Amino acid sequence: MRERDKRPNSKQAGIPGKVCLALLFAALTAGLCLLLNFLLVDDIHSYSRVMLEEYYAESETVDTVFVGSSHCYRSIDPRLVDEALGTHSFNLGTSQQLPDGSYYLIREAGENSPLKTVYLETFYTGYSQTESKAVPLACFLITDYLRPTSMNRYQYLWEMGGPAAFADLIFPARHMIATPDELLELWRAKLTDGYTPGNYAYVTYEGEEAYQGRGFVYTWGTPPYGFGSIADVDPQAPVSEFGAEYLQRIADYCAQQGIRLVMFTAPLPSAYLADTEGYQYYVDYMKAFAAKNGSEYWDFSLWRDTGTFSPGFEDYSDAHHLNGQGAERFTRVFCRVAAAREVGEDVNVFFFDRVEDKLTQAPDATITYAAETAGQ
Repeated sequence: MRERDKRPNSKQAGIPGKVCLALLFAALTAGLCLLLNFLLVDDIHSYSRVMLEEYYAESETVDTVFVGSSHCYRSIDPRLVDEALGTHSFNLGTSQQLPDGSYYLIREAGENSPLKTVYLETFYTGYSQTESKAVPLACFLITDYLRPTSMNRYQYLWEMGGPAAFADLIFPARHMIATPDELLELWRAKLTDGYTPGNYAYVTYEGEEAYQGRGFVYTWGTPPYGFGSIADVDPQAPVSEFGAEYLQRIADYCAQQGIRLVMFTAPLPSAYLADTEGYQYYVDYMKAFAAKNGSEYWDFSLWRDTGTFSPGFEDYSDAHHLNGQGAERFTRVFCRVAAAREVGEDVNVFFFDRVEDKLTQAPDATITYAAETAGQ
């Protein structure tokens, strides 16, 4: 009997060709995405990009991080912190940062730095959000610039938006596209000095705001519309389930890693507090959470000693963000509390327990401004 013909059949012969075509298609797609990202994505003007690049460059010596929303990166200047406390601190604040973003940035810092202390900024509206995917840009402002090797990057994306979120990782122009009139300047910057470490020219806006290193953004200007509140606090749920989940995950991670966790709220104007219904419920929740988890909560909106710190109209850039002048004043006050804590003092004496007491006994200067401008 003759041997069978051992030549591969046509289907088998076509498999290597199909694999090659698939690889070619993938390579062409990746190349096209890279080209379009270069042409369309404006990451030159991103505070988050510059901040995280600087953090990674210094990460091996960073022992203290500040994490939170724009109220974090516009309120705390790490250079003043280090001068006062002898630390090597870094501000990891990002715009609209939500509790899950804070959690993953703390993990990233814990995995890359000899971290001793985390100061978690907790502006109340971020902790009332019901889900991360309601503000996807808050996630992308972080994940776009975490290291490609960081597992926190991919876990955060997955928890925020599932498989669909990875489309923005591959093609960030979906959420960060430059306008046509900006393209020529954008291309010039990318081809010259746009990515040069230490070059802050593209994150400086004269007379408005400027990135000044280690995560801090200095802001000029005063509130254009007074101190009206942007949101009240729900007495039944001062912190959402989403906020509570990630707050607990943050506390658990810090405890497991032996990292001291301090939660704080940058000073809200007394005029703003007076216009925010239910804020006491938020304060009570955070203080109870801190006590339960062996942490601390400092709300500088309830600062007692107006002789040492009483921010006024000239210290805010809008209804609830400090400007650069206010941030420098506040950073020094923050360091005073942190230094007292380091030597074992009871820092609760610096703060009122109740909003009502703050507003009736020691309101800041914004109350006077609000009264003078009422009805105008």
